[in-house]
Amino acid sequence: MSDDSDDPVEVYRVVLNHEEQYSIWPADRDLPPGWRDEGTVGPKADCLAHIDQVWTDMRPLSLRQYMERMANEPVTEEAEPLDDEEPLVDRLSRGDHPVEVVIRPERTGPALREAIERGYVFIRFTNTRGGTELGVRIDATASSVDGADFDTATGPVHLAGDLTLDFVPVRCIADVDLATMSGTGRLVVGEPAA
Repeated sequence: MSDDSDDPVEVYRVVLNHEEQYSIWPADRDLPPGWRDEGTVGPKADCLAHIDQVWTDMRPLSLRQYMERMANEPVTEEAEPLDDEEPLVDRLSRGDHPVEVVIRPERTGPALREAIERGYVFIRFTNTRGGTELGVRIDATASSVDGADFDTATGPVHLAGDLTLDFVPVRCIADVDLATMSGTGRLVVGEPAA
């Protein structure tokens, strides 16, 4: 990039945005969106000198206004957020909840079979805020794929495995239909199987 101070005199104008931030813009060009003409026109050096004089506080207008409001308001003690919701472990261990199997990049029968063979499946409890996705270490002796045809993605799958959620050891039990990759599941609180 070259220093254009040696260029022939080009006329600029001082421009201002809605946050009262200054800049310069070639006078022969249309203003960019969000900027308005401040009224000063001249060579680049003159416009920059004008900005140095008038722009004494470079903070955006919204920040200046916020800081003024905060300076004039009395300091109040921040209240502890109310946490009247019961812990996630307690909610998910009470009854059955809708779940779905999560497999990336795509949910297919063969991909689920591979995940089960690897011994690790992701189960999402869909009725929590945002969905709660849990990585479950599959217990092959407690799980059952009898009647499941992974190649055609049909039949039921019973998955059981251990994990720790919010520092609590739990067992996840899920019954999933291969056709939809969804079903019901629950947590059982207790020590994980060794």
